[in-house]
Amino acid sequence: MIVKRWREIVGDIPGAVSLRIRSDEMSRRRREDYDEEALELELRGPASEQKNEIAERIADVLREVEGITTAWAKVNYGQDELEFSLKPRAMELGLTQQALAEQVRQAFYGEEAQRILRDNDDIRVMVRLPRQARESLHTLDRLSIRTPAGAAVPLYTIADVTFVKAPSRIERNDRALVIRIGAIPEDETVDIVKIAQQVTPAIQALVNEGTDLSFLFRGYIAEHAESRQRTIIGFIALFFALYGLLAIPFKSIVQPFYVLISVPFGIVGALLGHIVMGITPSFLSVFGMLAVAGIVVNDALVLVDYVNRRCQEGVPLRVAVQESGARRFRPIVLTSVTTFAGLVPILLDRSLQAQFLIPMAVTLGAGILVSTAITLYLIPCALLLGDDFGKAFAHARNWYFRPFRKSTIEVTVSPSKELTGETGA
Repeated sequence: MIVKRWREIVGDIPGAVSLRIRSDEMSRRRREDYDEEALELELRGPASEQKNEIAERIADVLREVEGITTAWAKVNYGQDELEFSLKPRAMELGLTQQALAEQVRQAFYGEEAQRILRDNDDIRVMVRLPRQARESLHTLDRLSIRTPAGAAVPLYTIADVTFVKAPSRIERNDRALVIRIGAIPEDETVDIVKIAQQVTPAIQALVNEGTDLSFLFRGYIAEHAESRQRTIIGFIALFFALYGLLAIPFKSIVQPFYVLISVPFGIVGALLGHIVMGITPSFLSVFGMLAVAGIVVNDALVLVDYVNRRCQEGVPLRVAVQESGARRFRPIVLTSVTTFAGLVPILLDRSLQAQFLIPMAVTLGAGILVSTAITLYLIPCALLLGDDFGKAFAHARNWYFRPFRKSTIEVTVSPSKELTGETGA
């Protein structure tokens, strides 16, 4: 709040390239972490005045967003430089652009005459104009340039001197000229990912006004998008890996789905754990959910395997399902409770190092407990429901294909009287 109020009082400073106001209450380490979570983007395209103007307008858009204290655009307006252009007279005298530049440099910067070694120091002796002459541009009017023939001519007779704006630096990324634009949120509670999604349409509209321009988010926003993509790919790969590992021992295509039903409820339990503990989900929480997906299937696997073995012994499915909950209640509950008990020390730890692991521990602990409670009821119901659907599908298939089946017609032929030798009267 102090930083925001300070900026309101200061306002815009004419001629200032950038203005950043930070609070001294944060330690140096905290400021570095804070800057890493700033909203950053790159405006790409050929250098032009239009590109610089669009960059400033994008920074203005970010300043108007609620939760942003300051925004800036690192526009390189360049610095004043002197440009020397040779006149036809210089070419007649045999002067070149390189020779002119070397002599002007020697006058102001100096030329090394000799080096003196004193103790461990290497002292360079430079020959150049006096300091007072080097601090005034009027020296150029009186500066003499020596020709290849040895004659000295005034500078203004052989070259035109003009002031120009030249870039002080050229910044490229992936072979593209970029202008970096950034903004700093008020505090760590501000969701800069949501802000980036909010301002993207407005930024895209401004970029479309230019020629061959594009923008790309960098920093925390880019890392967030990349991590999200990797997480989605990892979850898909994990699903197929679990399905393959379950389908091989079950020797079935359908039964692995009964086991994988518990995975969504484990994720729901993880989210409920975050709500109860008052913790905001983070990427560590997402990684914990991937781990939960591989752990919660253990309980369902025990139930389904027991039901399969009982059915192979000739026990009806309904009886085997009813027995599975009672017979496998102890190993299922003990496995989940002991896993949760191993995570309790991390959940109760208040040290700084443990704060990074607590979201993952909450995800694992809560996900395991909730999935265990639901698995004991859900998996038996899913097995019976799947059996009912199978019977209904088989009945419907038999009814649908019945008219197309070949019917067996029995024909009984009685012996004819002619064949038996009997004649009528």
